[in-house]
Amino acid sequence: MGRMEIITGRERRRRWPDDEKLRILEEAAQPGTSAAAVARRHDLLPQQIYTWRRRFRVSPSSDLAPSFLPVTVVDETPPPSCDLSHATGRTARPSGRIEIVCRNGRVVKISAGFDVERLGALIRAVETA
Repeated sequence: MGRMEIITGRERRRRWPDDEKLRILEEAAQPGTSAAAVARRHDLLPQQIYTWRRRFRVSPSSDLAPSFLPVTVVDETPPPSCDLSHATGRTARPSGRIEIVCRNGRVVKISAGFDVERLGALIRAVETA
């Protein structure tokens, strides 16, 4: 009698086109959907979804297409009567304010002239909190 091999697990290697991977990632990114449930529907391991996310740098709750945030520039120049730099002898610092709305909906308000490195660290901390 000949030799017979029975494969019971996911032992095969399949090739997924990038557009199909992105479609599955989009399905897994829907609110209330788990990667495990999507993996079961498509007969793959949940780790494969996580690997694809890292490869395409897609977070579970982000859109697949890049997006831009609206920016509004407001001139808040103080009236000439408020300029105290001549009376005090000190150089006036910029008085503008910047408002940044993070992906998680939190708002960071800073004054103009804020240190760029500290701002980057602050935004990262706010977004991960």
